[in-house]
Amino acid sequence: MSTTRASGSVELVVAKGKRAMARVVARYDDGQLREVAAADAEALLEPPADVTLTLSPDDATSVCDGALDLTVAFMRGTMKMTGDFGVLLAVLPITRGAEHRAAFATALTSALTSAR
Repeated sequence: MSTTRASGSVELVVAKGKRAMARVVARYDDGQLREVAAADAEALLEPPADVTLTLSPDDATSVCDGALDLTVAFMRGTMKMTGDFGVLLAVLPITRGAEHRAAFATALTSALTSAR
């Protein structure tokens, strides 16, 4: 049996209503988080991310604090998703680690600060 290692890009958008407040892009390769960086909240990504996840500011904070798992947010319907569902399923287990949450928290803080 072969196992698929997560590869692709995930865009995390923090939005209040329909307005994007912050955007972070994570790139994964062979099951490892390779890069997390803040992106312009209003600009379109080139190339577009394989998956886009959208969270409210409160839920994004809870995810970064470890109080809310992305899988739980998705199952509750508080996180919206567009894109390649296979990439999402491959990436979700990686997002549970403290190192991953810290990288996202740092990038989100940077994105929110520059959006002000």
